[in-house]
Amino acid sequence: MGREFFCPVTIVFVFSLIVCVVNGTKTSCPCATEQQCEVIKDDKRKEIFIFSLDSNIDKWSRYDWSKVTTVVMVGYINLELMCFAHKHGARAVLIANFPKANLTNATDRSKWVKKNLQTVQKNYLDGINFDFEDFIEENRTDQRDGYTLLVNETFQTFKQANKNYQVTVDVAWSPVGVDSRFYDYLKLSYVSDFLFIMSYDEQSQIYGECVAGANSGFYKTLSGFYKYYEMGADLNKLVLGVPWYGYIYQCVSITKDNKCAIKHVPFRGVNCSDAAGHEVNYSHIMTSLLPKSSTGRIWDKETLSPRFNFVNNTITYQIWYDDPESLALKYNISTYHGLRGVGMWNADAVDFAIDPRGAKEMWDALPVYPRNSS
Repeated sequence: MGREFFCPVTIVFVFSLIVCVVNGTKTSCPCATEQQCEVIKDDKRKEIFIFSLDSNIDKWSRYDWSKVTTVVMVGYINLELMCFAHKHGARAVLIANFPKANLTNATDRSKWVKKNLQTVQKNYLDGINFDFEDFIEENRTDQRDGYTLLVNETFQTFKQANKNYQVTVDVAWSPVGVDSRFYDYLKLSYVSDFLFIMSYDEQSQIYGECVAGANSGFYKTLSGFYKYYEMGADLNKLVLGVPWYGYIYQCVSITKDNKCAIKHVPFRGVNCSDAAGHEVNYSHIMTSLLPKSSTGRIWDKETLSPRFNFVNNTITYQIWYDDPESLALKYNISTYHGLRGVGMWNADAVDFAIDPRGAKEMWDALPVYPRNSS
């Protein structure tokens, strides 16, 4: 249960969590100390940037807070988590999106920026994470530039309010029009604190054979990072994001060399995609699926990723996922090349309640960075 605090005027329910508002402004600090309501000031440390989908204290209190530097609250705002993160020197930030149809409307952009700044301020948060993933066609430079202007206005407005606010942008695993996302990635890196490279869902558009494959293959991830580097992005403005989940696919047929043919499900102009499968969390894979495997864990040398098959009611399924071994290889990309850090989608995909050993191994696999004073 969350720690109770006094809200003197109005209680607003945000995703079933209590947020206090007094005439549209923030209340007195709800934390144990006033210091825990202050914006985190350390902007030079390496990042362990995580996404939290579960507001339950039983989940987020078990994250490895000796490593976490920023927690993005997805679908909720929790003041108790904000206090807890600040107590451990970590940022707590808001996630946000923007309607693509409004990108070219300067008035709508400004209103959106002001509204989100107010949300951050009244909840003692540390900034905002852009999770805009809509397609923008290559010839729609007006929408492309509108998105860049939105991020820039957010960056300038937030920094004017508090120079320590953090503004970050989630980007595709490669900047070469993945999923028809033709954004101005280099300029986005200029007008934000850093880009979070989502090095997962790399099978969203499958060219060639329509078969199951790695969610985050090492060499594909590496090539995507190199594209950002070749583009001219500052390495200290890149955080490498990895998946703590995998994909399960039903095999239409399976070959002697264990290729799993999957149903053709189109996505953004390509006839085959990972939409033929569905996401499954790491702890569920390890506790419920791998023990039933008909093949055992198989290490795929072409993608440096684990996979396995299992059979249910005569139907063969193939699961591709990441574990500490495959993730360590990707973390080393960040360490070797001196990136800003690493992160994952999402921290709740490992569950200490059902797989304490596996959850600890996943957290332990993350790099260890020096923690500076905040």
